[in-house]
Amino acid sequence: MVRAKTRTVRDYLTASGSIGSVVGGASLAATQMSAGTFVGTLGIHYLTGASFGMVVLGLWGGWIVQVLFVAPKFARFGGKTVPEFIRARYNSRAASVISAVLIIVAYTVYLTAQYQAGGQIFHAILGLPFLHGVLITIGVTLLFVLIGGMRATAYTDYLHALLMAGCFVAAVPAVLLQLGPEAIGGIVHQVQPSMTGWFYSSNALLGLGLAFLFAQATTPYELARLYTMKNIRTVRRAVGWSFLFQAIVFLSVCVLGMATRAIFPSLPTPDIASTVLSADVLPPIIGALLIIAVLGAIASSVSGIMIVSASALTNDLLSEVWRLSDRAQLWLTRAAVLVLGVVPVFLALRQLALVQFVVALQASLVASFFFATVVIGLNWRRATAAGAIASMCAGFVVALAWYAAGKPAGLDPVLPGVSVSLAVFFVVSLRTRGPGEKALATFFPPPRPRVSPVPNER
Repeated sequence: MVRAKTRTVRDYLTASGSIGSVVGGASLAATQMSAGTFVGTLGIHYLTGASFGMVVLGLWGGWIVQVLFVAPKFARFGGKTVPEFIRARYNSRAASVISAVLIIVAYTVYLTAQYQAGGQIFHAILGLPFLHGVLITIGVTLLFVLIGGMRATAYTDYLHALLMAGCFVAAVPAVLLQLGPEAIGGIVHQVQPSMTGWFYSSNALLGLGLAFLFAQATTPYELARLYTMKNIRTVRRAVGWSFLFQAIVFLSVCVLGMATRAIFPSLPTPDIASTVLSADVLPPIIGALLIIAVLGAIASSVSGIMIVSASALTNDLLSEVWRLSDRAQLWLTRAAVLVLGVVPVFLALRQLALVQFVVALQASLVASFFFATVVIGLNWRRATAAGAIASMCAGFVVALAWYAAGKPAGLDPVLPGVSVSLAVFFVVSLRTRGPGEKALATFFPPPRPRVSPVPNER
């Protein structure tokens, strides 16, 4: 049925704007709660305790910024991709092409984290070689993405979100019945006293929180979901449902991460805490369902990222070179999903860092090249194409260089990246010509005419 409804590029990329608020909210939550949550965040709570939970406030702040300052105009525009919006807002093919390239680069990093998590789960649970686990993760996701596109992704996300919330609601009481909250706190305090206090410095928490705030406000795979929903009212309600799903899961992840540390204080890597918890602590049925939920979360994120990256390649890059029929572009997009889905395997095999830190890196990169261009650009008429191009390039280069330099002064790359991006955006925009009233009319009301003062009659 889903395949029968996916006949055009718009069907494939946006589900023709047919998604309602509950399914849309579940899709937003499931896409956001990736391996970074179930493998990475749970692993970080296992390693460092409760203080990392403060980062969630930054993430939710990003949702609020998106709903207030981005979603209304984005949904009203009604395009298919984020670079398509950038082209319309700035009346610039160059800005669209550059944004498409940066999306593909950043999401190659993100897919690396998802594949890495999938490989670790299958290795820990079934003893499969890491590569085989990665390939299974890709294969299952590609199956429904290639056939159904965004419509299939949205409805499978809905099922995944229900499964995630349900499993964690059952898992937390099961663990607390074995240990009790006071026992968990006492044991982890003996293992490492800072786990029940502030393990991270305020600078580190601020940097991570801002990285997720700035990235969530403009992250392309979530913005693309706005195109799938019926109207802006549906979007607002969907974000509310998303908050509910996320609140259940994030609180549960914190408790379960610390509980696993209390039971297994010396795991070889924090990234296997969720699989060890499922296999060795929880009742078999709950543990098995939790593993399925984790794999479902990975599949949800991977599918959304694959579609966004593939659409950036075909709709925003290749369509600038060749004129393609709608049918040809649909099949080319499916081929791009396959190619761009396989490329990150080679990075995943190197296991660059803990999963959560790979996710944080892509969040810093996305925030550094998109926050000014999208959030400020949608709310400041004076923004220009030259400002957007210079801002995206400068933010990306600074954030990547800061990361490569080992995060000087302990600052997360998002802080220098976004700061430089904003400064360049304003300076260049104020010195260059804007896109013209025709391009601005889609996103801004017409300027008020200047009224000359009436001379006083004597």
